[in-house]
Amino acid sequence: AACIEACDKAFAAYSRGGAALPGVIQLNVPERQGEIHVKAGHLHGAPFYAVKVASLFPQNVEIGLPSSDGMVVVFDAENGEPAAFLLDGGYLTHIRTGAAGGVAARYLAPEQVWNVAVIGTGDQARYQLDALAIVRPGFTNVRIWGRHADRAARLVAELPQRTGLPDGCTFEVSPSVEDAVHDADVVI
Repeated sequence: AACIEACDKAFAAYSRGGAALPGVIQLNVPERQGEIHVKAGHLHGAPFYAVKVASLFPQNVEIGLPSSDGMVVVFDAENGEPAAFLLDGGYLTHIRTGAAGGVAARYLAPEQVWNVAVIGTGDQARYQLDALAIVRPGFTNVRIWGRHADRAARLVAELPQRTGLPDGCTFEVSPSVEDAVHDADVVI
């Protein structure tokens, strides 16, 4: 919830010209299908600014490693000294991306959401649902489609135990994208 609020305020500040957000630097490691992104941002007047280095190596899943990793370095905006080194491990990236989805749902989703479609079974399926449950807590049915039916089934089995999702919500694997999105109030 706190990350959703922070993202909401940051997006609003950026739209008013109250934030610096330079373009993303991208480095590719084609031998491993790897991508590295360097991102930075500062809310004008804030005591800190941050620089994030994140990597995505999708082939890591095949060898039992997380596909994403990285770190955030927070600097003092008065003197440029490093104030914190935050090892991401993917978590900060996942929660921030999910929170951005929560902000979008806050302003774009219907007030009452019953049916949710989730296309994909990766980490964002979980974090986006977590954020949606904060801004639209009444959904009752989630249909999940993934390229790999076994991963969709594992996610459906996992989600009922995830704290923060609506009590009594049902989760089911959908046989197709079309079936998943049929009558969905929100599509993730």
